[in-house]
Amino acid sequence: MKRVYAFLASLVGVGGAVYVTGQLRAQTPGTPPAAAPAAAPRADKPRVAVFNVAKVMKDFQKWQYFAQTMSTKRVTVAGQLAQLRNEIQDLDKQLQREPRKEEQEKIQRSMIAKQREFDDKERALRKQLDDESADHLKKLFSDIDRAVKAIVSANEYDIVFAYPDAVTAEEANSPLYFDIKMRPPAAMPFYVSKTVDITPILLDTLNKSFPAPGPIPAAPPPVIAPVNGTAPPGGVTPVPGTR
Repeated sequence: MKRVYAFLASLVGVGGAVYVTGQLRAQTPGTPPAAAPAAAPRADKPRVAVFNVAKVMKDFQKWQYFAQTMSTKRVTVAGQLAQLRNEIQDLDKQLQREPRKEEQEKIQRSMIAKQREFDDKERALRKQLDDESADHLKKLFSDIDRAVKAIVSANEYDIVFAYPDAVTAEEANSPLYFDIKMRPPAAMPFYVSKTVDITPILLDTLNKSFPAPGPIPAAPPPVIAPVNGTAPPGGVTPVPGTR
């Protein structure tokens, strides 16, 4: 299943913003969503439907709102940690220039304390973001579950399969796409006919019934790596001698 989650994350482009942790449980439905458009009666009406979960994750506006919100928070967290990371790197430079043994030991103690402060803060902020992401994911799952049930009720489907598939031509040509197609998870259709794909109807139902809380935030500016270091925004390589 890790392959499935990795594939979905790459299609949505959330960048790790939404963590899939634990089992998801649908919340008790409140007010039912707006009635989904019913298909015209036909003698050979299929009783099985599918929807592209990757496209739903990409185009569901409420999902976009929460994904961008979490992305913005992660950028903010990276900025908070950058200052501590730079302080550790500055201490390391002082250590390299300091010839006196006593002063070296003093700098090393400061580096150890600063590194521990960084690790503790990074751990706390990561847990906070993970908890928020998990809460958003649970709510969004509940919205999709309720919308699917409304469509099933209107169209008398017996079963609906969610399948992860490419959304763009670029994704369809990626090595990850070929890998998941050749090693599909259980019940993943190898070919999907558009006559039974309810993805457009589901998206229309979701965006009408569960609108985003507000305008979708603009993408945050990228974090610029500090000039005096090349460590990634989410962490720092411990300085030798600080552990």
